[in-house]
Amino acid sequence: MDRSSEKELERIARLSGLTLSEEEKDILFSDLSRIVPYMERISELDTSVADAVSDDISDNEALFREDTEKAPVLASEILDQAPQAKDGMFNVPRIV
Repeated sequence: MDRSSEKELERIARLSGLTLSEEEKDILFSDLSRIVPYMERISELDTSVADAVSDDISDNEALFREDTEKAPVLASEILDQAPQAKDGMFNVPRIV
């Protein structure tokens, strides 16, 4: 592991709140050296189709509704609809 990569790994560990042993640093560096090239490959993919789909979705106004204020439902009204209520609470069968 070269010195600049080691410093970067230590910075990431510090930001993550991790304390790494030398062995853990070596393992993590090995893992990252395989992950980073893979992520670089992914960034080369043509995402123009996905961008077009996401644009269609964001243009669809049916996905959003107007936020309107409604009167609150009183607890007594909810309890009146329950099969059984006692002392202002739902009365349910005992499980245990």
